[in-house]
Amino acid sequence: MPDDFEANLLRTIAASIYFLVGMTAAREMFGKSYFALGQEEKALVDQAALTHVGTNYQALTPEFLKAQATQQKVGFHPDEKKP
Repeated sequence: MPDDFEANLLRTIAASIYFLVGMTAAREMFGKSYFALGQEEKALVDQAALTHVGTNYQALTPEFLKAQATQQKVGFHPDEKKP
């Protein structure tokens, strides 16, 4: 399989964000670092993070994103002709 820089970059970004979600969830749920948790607490954090990330991932469908309104230009637009 040829190297695809964009796909690898997106995978790296997604992995970093998922790691951050786990670290933040541990801090919010138990007030401790993920690495200071016991096995049962780590399992709870992993399950909570995976559930929330998975739910949001499934909700982001092309149909959902298509319904989002595109932002209009702000300010003066010299390239547009007046009627």
